[in-house]
Amino acid sequence: MTNSSSPTRNQLLPSTDSGLLSRFLVEGRNNELNHQSALAAAQEEHKRVREAAIRVYELHELREEHQRILELERKEQERLRAEAAIVEEERRLRELKAKTVPKLPPEPVPEPPKKIEPTPVQQPEPTKAPEPKKQNPFETKQQPVTTQADSASKLENRAAPTAQAAPAVQPPATRSPAPPTASAQKNALADRYLQIHKELKKLRQVLQAEAKVPGSPLKGKMGTYRREIRVSIGQLTGGKGANAQPIAKITMALKEALDGKVPSAPIEVSRFVVGQRQPAEGAAHNEDTLPSLFIYLLNICAKGIINQFINECSANPKAADPIGVFTAHIFSQKDFQWRGESLIDILMAKFRVVCPVLFGLRGSDRTERGRLAIGWKKDGPGYVTEQTHNDRMTGLGAGFASISLRDFSKTSKANPYPPVNYWKALAGIVNSSPNETSNTQYVVLRAMIEGHEQRFLNFYGNAAIAALRLALIEFPKKAPANAAAAHSLLAMVELLRNEGLVLT
Repeated sequence: MTNSSSPTRNQLLPSTDSGLLSRFLVEGRNNELNHQSALAAAQEEHKRVREAAIRVYELHELREEHQRILELERKEQERLRAEAAIVEEERRLRELKAKTVPKLPPEPVPEPPKKIEPTPVQQPEPTKAPEPKKQNPFETKQQPVTTQADSASKLENRAAPTAQAAPAVQPPATRSPAPPTASAQKNALADRYLQIHKELKKLRQVLQAEAKVPGSPLKGKMGTYRREIRVSIGQLTGGKGANAQPIAKITMALKEALDGKVPSAPIEVSRFVVGQRQPAEGAAHNEDTLPSLFIYLLNICAKGIINQFINECSANPKAADPIGVFTAHIFSQKDFQWRGESLIDILMAKFRVVCPVLFGLRGSDRTERGRLAIGWKKDGPGYVTEQTHNDRMTGLGAGFASISLRDFSKTSKANPYPPVNYWKALAGIVNSSPNETSNTQYVVLRAMIEGHEQRFLNFYGNAAIAALRLALIEFPKKAPANAAAAHSLLAMVELLRNEGLVLT
């Protein structure tokens, strides 16, 4: 039995050289080396299976993510199609509203039988008083042109102006010449700022030429002052006490120029202010002239302030506040004033050039003439892009508000640019007729209001609420079809409602 089974067994069992099973059945199969070899082989197999499983899982995740993205893309396409349909319907609606059906002329009235009557004596036709308009918080009674100081002293800390009744008609014999209209005052102020801007350009050219003359006291020093001021303004932040050092450097440069540490020719200050000024009691400077280098450095400060508003506040309008604080600080310094009033007209002249809508100027965003009127910046032969233009206007609108809504009630200094100027700028925009509105106005208006609502309310109370209602609800109704920024004003109404201010 043993002998007969041996050949069969030998045939079933592989030889010792035929693989793992042969090695496993040998007598030394239980030694440590074989165990380690088997363990290593098992680990390799485990690693291979695990890596294969991970690859399958990752592939599954990629497919799931791809499906999710495709689904989001499909939903976004549906949303865009729905929005495009709404815009198209709104466009059609506006076109329908713009169309009118001409009315038929009235039927001729048959003439009555003629009667012989005595010819009446023709009396002079009295001038009709204008019909009372719907109440508008921005409408004011026409007044003669006044200087900025007069406006500030009369209107600061008062309630906002409201609509006034039409003046009584005077008899022809006693009627006095009509005072300048509000439009004429606005144009005169805007033109005067342009003239100041030209005078500043002339001053810069003269001093730069003088600084190149060998032996001139301005050579080298004027450039150093200019760089220090520009760098220091660029360092202004909102941190408490962080602005002390840059403000000190700018103040020192202005004082050295004013005190004649760096000599410069005197120049008539009246060339750089809006109204006529008389010497004021207690003023630090009552003479007709000031050092030209001082005026030049104030101009450099103004230019740096404008650039900082444009570069830093377009994306973050809140960054305008520390720049506004600095501006108020510099121009309220008594040593830097002339005949008891600030020289902030130098800064406003630059605002007039870069953001004319703040001074009531209007124009179309789509025409060459309109773009020039509203301060659309040139880029070579053409203009900057619409996005760049809107960013600039946002920064300038926020900057203007940060300057004109400063509270000076807790200081003995005079406010260099009182809140009445904010009111006038707001009125100049909101009172535009529908055919004069532009997207630029809506961009600037939003920047002027957003984040500054509380200060506006603090100054004007209920009048400010009426003004905000007009600016955020009524004015967007005048928007042209291409004024996308008008919708953002309507959205602000809901934001203010959430903060507790209900305008509707």
